[in-house]
Amino acid sequence: MNVLDLIFIVILLYGAYRGYVKGLFIEIIGVIAFIVAIVVGFKFLGYGMNLLAPTIGESLANRFLPYLSFSIIFFPTIFLINKLGWMLRRALRFTILGTIDGFAGAMVGVFTWVFGISTFLWLMSAIDIVLPKNLTKDSITYPAVTKVAPTVISKVSDWIPAGGNLIRQLTEQSK
Repeated sequence: MNVLDLIFIVILLYGAYRGYVKGLFIEIIGVIAFIVAIVVGFKFLGYGMNLLAPTIGESLANRFLPYLSFSIIFFPTIFLINKLGWMLRRALRFTILGTIDGFAGAMVGVFTWVFGISTFLWLMSAIDIVLPKNLTKDSITYPAVTKVAPTVISKVSDWIPAGGNLIRQLTEQSK
C-alpha cells in the first residue's frame, strides 16, 4: 500500500459516509425530483411566461422570460419533492429499512466516488497526463479503480448505440 492507495481510501471513506448520511432513498428521490422538475418546468413554461409577462418590461421579456419562468417553476419543484423525500426518509429511519437504506446509500456513495476518480484518471490518460510510476507501481487500488469508468461506459453505451460508437472512437484515439 502506498500514498495513492491512502488517498483513494480516504476519498472512498468520505463517499461512503456521505452516501450513508443521504441514503439510497434520498439519492433516488433526487434523481426523480430532477426529472419531474424538468417535465413540470417545460409543461408549465407557457403559463409561467403569460403570468410574468405583464410584470416585466418588453425588452427584458423577450430575452429572459423563458429562463425566468422555467427557473421559477423548476427550482421550487425540486425543493418540494426533496423535502417530501426527507420527510419520508425520517419516518423510514426508524424501521429496519432505514438501516438498509443507509448501507445501500454508502455503497452507492463509494461507487459514485470510484466512478468519479476513474473518469478523472481516464480523462487524464486520454490527454497524455500519466501519474508517476513510483505512485502506481505498488498500488493495490489503482489498477482496479482505473478500469471502472471505461467498463461502465462501455456497458452503458451498448444500450445507446450512437453513444457506443462515440466512446469506441474516443478510446481508439486515446491509444
